[in-house]
Amino acid sequence: YLPTGPELAQSAQLIDISGEKMRMILDFPTMGEPHYAQAIPASLIKDKQVKFYKVAENTNPYVTRAESEGAITRTGKRIDVKMIAIRSHFAPDNLEG
Repeated sequence: YLPTGPELAQSAQLIDISGEKMRMILDFPTMGEPHYAQAIPASLIKDKQVKFYKVAENTNPYVTRAESEGAITRTGKRIDVKMIAIRSHFAPDNLEG
């Protein structure tokens, strides 16, 4: 992928997880916003926003409050990842097949 122009190519990958090891089936460049952002007028949510969430009040059964609570479990063809994301840091950050 050539690093040229104001918008660099992103990588789209199709991975087969049916075997013992994950296998890359397809790797190709895509252009544009990789996060599929949506936009609405700020006036629709401005008065309903919560600026700070209290982590201790999160009752979701899959809550991950710290890096040490992260986990990767594989059951047959299914892989579950409990991870955290703080700004640009994701943990666990290395998933091996």
